[in-house]
Amino acid sequence: MLSILGKLTKSQIRLGLFFGTLVGLAIVVGIVSLFPSASDQGYYPEQPIPFSHKLHAGTNKIDCKYCHVGVTRSHHASIPPMNVCMNCHRVVKTDSPHIQKLARAYRDGKPIEWVRIHRLPDHVFFNHRPHISAGVSCETCHGDIKEMDRIYQSKPLTMGWCLNCHRGETTPEQVLENLGKKRGKDGRADVAPVNCSTCHY
Repeated sequence: MLSILGKLTKSQIRLGLFFGTLVGLAIVVGIVSLFPSASDQGYYPEQPIPFSHKLHAGTNKIDCKYCHVGVTRSHHASIPPMNVCMNCHRVVKTDSPHIQKLARAYRDGKPIEWVRIHRLPDHVFFNHRPHISAGVSCETCHGDIKEMDRIYQSKPLTMGWCLNCHRGETTPEQVLENLGKKRGKDGRADVAPVNCSTCHY
């Protein structure tokens, strides 16, 4: 091996190192591209039943917590169980083919396979409960849900975006008021911890 290297010129060695580096970078980029993006902002999947938050949360003014029952006491907001849907749809719009599909699945004990939209990486711990307790509205992170016929990810949900809120830079005013915080001259209010272990452990 050393005898082969000894016969190469400096320019050939440099060229080999250059192309070796390019190949290494291509491999790293290829591996990274296998992992999900840090932000799926704009993700807009079709659902097995076209559920309109605009109709339910907007027009009919159904509180988010009625359907997402775990949000005030759990880490997760959770997808509503079908019996919550059937509380109303035993009698409401029973002639709709979509409601009939829901009722059939409920009767047969088969879940509706909703497509998850808001997903954080596995190394991130997010707890809905303290955010809701602090007065952070669903719209702060999920966008104007009451105007969405079809849900999509409207916010980036990246680490930087979350940290800006924890520092109070983009925190809604009513949350600052609930927490008894005021923005300083730098625009920050330090409303929540920003140390790594807050979200990563």
